[in-house]
Amino acid sequence: MRTLVVNPANGVAGDMLMAGLAHATGSATALAGLLEPLTVRGWCTLDLHEVTRSSVRALRCEVKLGRDAPVLSLEELRWWVTELMGASQGAEIALRALDLLGESEEEVHGGGIHLHELASVDTLADLVGVAHLCTVAGIDAVSIMPVGVRFGAFPMAHGQLPLPGPAVASLLARAGLTITATPGAESVTPTGAALLAALAQVFPQAAAIGTIDGVGYGAGARDIAGLANVCQVMVLADAGVGFARATVESVGVIETYLDDVSGEALGAFVEESLSAGALDAYLVPATGKKSRPGVLLTVLVNPIDVDRMVEKVQRALATPGVRFRLQQRQRLIPRFVEVYVENRAVTVKVTSAGAKPEFEDLRRVSGETGIPIGELHDRVMARFRGAESNV
Repeated sequence: MRTLVVNPANGVAGDMLMAGLAHATGSATALAGLLEPLTVRGWCTLDLHEVTRSSVRALRCEVKLGRDAPVLSLEELRWWVTELMGASQGAEIALRALDLLGESEEEVHGGGIHLHELASVDTLADLVGVAHLCTVAGIDAVSIMPVGVRFGAFPMAHGQLPLPGPAVASLLARAGLTITATPGAESVTPTGAALLAALAQVFPQAAAIGTIDGVGYGAGARDIAGLANVCQVMVLADAGVGFARATVESVGVIETYLDDVSGEALGAFVEESLSAGALDAYLVPATGKKSRPGVLLTVLVNPIDVDRMVEKVQRALATPGVRFRLQQRQRLIPRFVEVYVENRAVTVKVTSAGAKPEFEDLRRVSGETGIPIGELHDRVMARFRGAESNV
């Protein structure tokens, strides 16, 4: 397992996090290739160069806007993320960060989403750059140290606003990130906060344990006396054997008993809740008041999604009483191995509890080849064991 450790004690911005990752992984070339569709349009240029911040050597990443750089709506930003990244896990990180930016802006200002300074090509570059470098580095989990925020006041598009900016405060709160606060100038930007929040939601949280495979320092624009204006990034490699460790995390558990909802509506709701971001949803037969048969609906969600999903349960199923709580769960972090049968890939999920082919892959390949699923399962596992024995 490879764990990304981010230490934003002195602050974080999107370009600082991107530079820190590029520095830690030596992936400047990969970054330039990713952003080439933007640079060839004259929308921006990418400048990576070494600087010193309070005697610390760091990498500075500047995305300089060109004269033709457009102002991008939230939907246009989404389109470009998909265009640049396809359907990779990196795209999931960038799109989640965009969702969080939009949600925080709407929460803070109301009346729709107005990205203002964030509706730019450099925001897009920061989001896809960080997401792509996480994919290049093979990150499996994250560990985010306390975020150093400064408080005071700062002129923004809406006028003189408090620091940390309302959007930054909203993002850090929604992600449940720990902060340390001292007086000073702005140290955390909305893009930086959104990326930290997205990383915390997309990847499992892990202890910062392992051997250091890379260290990087992403520099901010200012050189501040007595303060190293850098974001420290480390990539840790698991010191153990090939299996991933278990991680303990908090989940929201939502429950309600239903005895007056049709089976069709219940089945549809389970699918809708999973599509809306639930971690899991299931129905258990139960008997309620007056010995009426019914079902117990349970929905597992990320802690920040509890309120939203409770409202969805109540509105969709017309049930006034919904229970919810936060609960700990231990989860084995898997690694994935591709096995080929009839020149078609089947993914095998591997943990210390064992190995298992992904059923959707089995069903797809079975449909394409006519091989029964049971036989295909056995062939995949035989090839997997053979490949593992040769490692």
